[in-house]
Amino acid sequence: MRIICIGRQFGSGGHEIALRVGQQLGIPVYEKNILHLACKYGGLAVKTLEDADEKATNPYLYRVVCEGNHHVPRGLPTSEVLFALQSHEIRRIAAQEDCIFVGRCADFVLRDTDARLLRVFASAPFETRIQRKMDQEQLSHSRAVRLVRRMDRQRSKYREHYTGLSWNDPAGWDLMLDTSVLSIEQAADEVAARYLAL
Repeated sequence: MRIICIGRQFGSGGHEIALRVGQQLGIPVYEKNILHLACKYGGLAVKTLEDADEKATNPYLYRVVCEGNHHVPRGLPTSEVLFALQSHEIRRIAAQEDCIFVGRCADFVLRDTDARLLRVFASAPFETRIQRKMDQEQLSHSRAVRLVRRMDRQRSKYREHYTGLSWNDPAGWDLMLDTSVLSIEQAADEVAARYLAL
């Protein structure tokens, strides 16, 4: 299978790029829905794990998961349980269909599989991302700054915690896109062209 894995700085447009590429290529996009599939696989309510989505475990403050079915590793923090369940679902889906995964360290999860991976990272300068979030969510500048900083820190820690890899290291990606230079449409066209060449 051919799989696109998209990492993204918050506010860079990675979500929009994924949706547009999915439409162009006629392949599904998995993002937040991986959380729902993971919870279904583990026999857990979404509310049990949703706060742990794309977050590294805080070694000083975490909840342990004690419910669920036999697929749920016992006695681990919610973030560790969710990563294990999501990883299972990512591998299951990647073995069955061409698709796009947004975040969730999918490129790392699939590194030892037979899938042909296109690893994409979407980024943009800080102020560009601030402005995008201000426009999208009608936030003040100061609130947008705090949100972008918090989400970038969260995503960076998440990737480093589960993969040991730096989030924005170019060596970890096949294609890096700066969405202050490329429009979402141009970025999507570039990803689709690289995917078709896999």
